[in-house]
Amino acid sequence: MNFFIVMQNDIYDQQMKDKLIQCPQKDSFGNIPHYYSRMIELQKNDRIFHYTNGSIVAIGTVETNTSIREFEQSHYFFVPVDYQILSHPLHIRTHWAEIESRLPVEYAPFQKNGADNTGYLYPCNDFLASSLINNIAVQNSNLELDDINQLTEKRAIANMRIGQNLYKDRLSILWNNECAVCGINVPELLKASHAKPWKDSTNKERLDPYNGLLLCAHHDALFDKGLISFNELGNMLLSHKVLNVIPEIPNISLSSKITLFEENKKYLLWHQSYVFQ
Repeated sequence: MNFFIVMQNDIYDQQMKDKLIQCPQKDSFGNIPHYYSRMIELQKNDRIFHYTNGSIVAIGTVETNTSIREFEQSHYFFVPVDYQILSHPLHIRTHWAEIESRLPVEYAPFQKNGADNTGYLYPCNDFLASSLINNIAVQNSNLELDDINQLTEKRAIANMRIGQNLYKDRLSILWNNECAVCGINVPELLKASHAKPWKDSTNKERLDPYNGLLLCAHHDALFDKGLISFNELGNMLLSHKVLNVIPEIPNISLSSKITLFEENKKYLLWHQSYVFQ
């Protein structure tokens, strides 16, 4: 069971009445945007959060896998959905602080200010789904959502723990059990740090040892918060937030450099673009 968010807005009433979600295969320019092609991923029993006019107003259950229909010489993705209408819709901006922290950087349904993005169907990771379900359950005590939420939360935590352990094992081998920056080799002090964060990565990227660095807790915290990064040559980049306190932070300077693998570079570019401050 996977989760999705569908941005229906003006078409919500009609699609809810027809008990479906539907969108064209291509946009008006003949392109295939990700928020249309994602319809192919829907499978029976997947859950959908239905969004319109600033709020989640229903939770849908996919009844059959996606099919294609032709209408007025155009082809549409079509999915029958069982709508569970919320007596008390979940207003996104009211819970924005919690929701924003769980959004992916790529393919997020909402912008940084809480406004919705243009598009139709967006992915919803387990941590975001758990947050939405928790808040919906508080406002809609008549709904039986506990089982779904417990399963979602447990799955998210279990997958992360298993994945993080495997990821650290792979990173430790790659970096010879040493911090890539300072060389400390005490296993208890080393962290498996992702360049492209867990919530933004595909399952393959989450376990790719080149998607990050083996770092001591000190450098891991700086890297994770975007206060340091590294360019394609391995030169350390410093956030403006730490430039004035360089002497007070050990092993941090503009002259610091690490040896990179070629496969690291695409992930570090992502880190520079979306995490580094």
